[in-house]
Amino acid sequence: MTTEGNLANTHRRIRARLVVGLAVSALVVGSVALAAVGAACALNATTARASTSPSITPAPTASALATATEAATPSPTPATQSATQSPTPTPLRAPSVHDHFVAVGTEPTVAADPSRPGVLAVASQNVFMSSPTVGCSVPTIRISLDGGATWGAAIYPWAHQCQDMHVVVAWGSNGRLWAGDAVGVGGGNVSMSVTHSDDMGMSWSRLFVQRFTQPWLGCFPTLTVDNWPGSPNFGTVYVAYNWLPNAYGPTVAVMATRDGTNWVHTEVPVEGLEGYQYSWRIGYRVAAVPDGTAFVAFYQSDLRHWSAGDIMNQGFGSNIGRMGFLIARVHFKGDVLTADRPSWATTVDHTQAQWQSGLAIDGSGEPWLAVESEGRVSLGRLDGRWLQFSIPGSYCIRPSLAISGQTIFVGWHAYDGQNQVSTYYTLSYDGGLTFLPPTLVSASRWNRSLETGPNGVGLRENADFRDGVVYYAYGDARSGNAVYVAQIQP
Repeated sequence: MTTEGNLANTHRRIRARLVVGLAVSALVVGSVALAAVGAACALNATTARASTSPSITPAPTASALATATEAATPSPTPATQSATQSPTPTPLRAPSVHDHFVAVGTEPTVAADPSRPGVLAVASQNVFMSSPTVGCSVPTIRISLDGGATWGAAIYPWAHQCQDMHVVVAWGSNGRLWAGDAVGVGGGNVSMSVTHSDDMGMSWSRLFVQRFTQPWLGCFPTLTVDNWPGSPNFGTVYVAYNWLPNAYGPTVAVMATRDGTNWVHTEVPVEGLEGYQYSWRIGYRVAAVPDGTAFVAFYQSDLRHWSAGDIMNQGFGSNIGRMGFLIARVHFKGDVLTADRPSWATTVDHTQAQWQSGLAIDGSGEPWLAVESEGRVSLGRLDGRWLQFSIPGSYCIRPSLAISGQTIFVGWHAYDGQNQVSTYYTLSYDGGLTFLPPTLVSASRWNRSLETGPNGVGLRENADFRDGVVYYAYGDARSGNAVYVAQIQP
């Protein structure tokens, strides 16, 4: 057993207290928001034109949005424009959808092998709570060779050790499978770690535990590989995680490697708000770009007051100057990794939006974001073109996003006034100009009260798009906490 494994237990108590508090606060905030939002727009089952479908709401004009958000979020708001009907509207299609049970567990992430069609890997959490305030997770990976229809036995890159609760996974184009999670390093703290396998998970490289930043209570990482053909950084691995450098809030750390052995590190510059000296950042996503750079997106709230002793408490009302998502470009040239100053992408209306978002890159290298706000899912680019998706009488949460060519996939959950949860998706075939009406991934529903554990069934869900197929990983409590993957052929 490694030193990290021997010390893994040291961070359990603090970490569990953190996530239990998160789960309680998420339920309270979500209930309040649902009461405030009420019924959303109606589904339109006969047309997919964004200009007419009431379930796909064009974002308000820049002036209207500024008026609506100025009082609550005095930060700069990205320009938006109403969606226009495509000259040739997206034809109404009937994608094939097959959802498959993967395993008992929570908080899944999925990755599709770019060099072997139908080969998937899913990482999930297996949380063990020895008491209401003490727990950890055994990070688990499973592999499918048939597009998710069947799954192999559980694989344990961290050798059955109980570690942090946020394992992530990604494939490289050379068949190398990457996995990352935070590991206990003593003193109740954790540090980011990464390992890889070249034989479908049968063996794993020696664990790399980063020493660029000081250990602390969290990492909540994100991981990707540059698999763009022709990219000058083809095969490069990027990892983003949070850490606490000072008393003013966590920052965005980024690591990169071309060979899995030699790693470099940089920090995304802090972009704060005047009069609000503290900032809370979490929910990072990272994605590679065809030109050899990468984008990292993250949630940020600018605060008048914040305490490292109560990190999840962002306060409310006038304590929050603005909250939303920022995005920064990362450059890896030679042995030097740098990050540009982040740009403010969009605002959100509640702090629980911090946990789940989607980031994807289109064929032109432009980043797209999917976030939750106002009971809807908002999708847009940095140029200000945003759309909103909604379900009648339900509150939409946890968006996932994947893009291939002109096809855009968005998946999410929605819960109604009785706390019944359903899972939806939509597709665009014309680069986001028009979308199909939101459609159920599965007829199965569950009540949120059935989600057990500190984080519920999902917190870092995602989708991957390979060889014309979308693979959407999500948590589902239809029969207890479980992980599912939907195979969607547009």
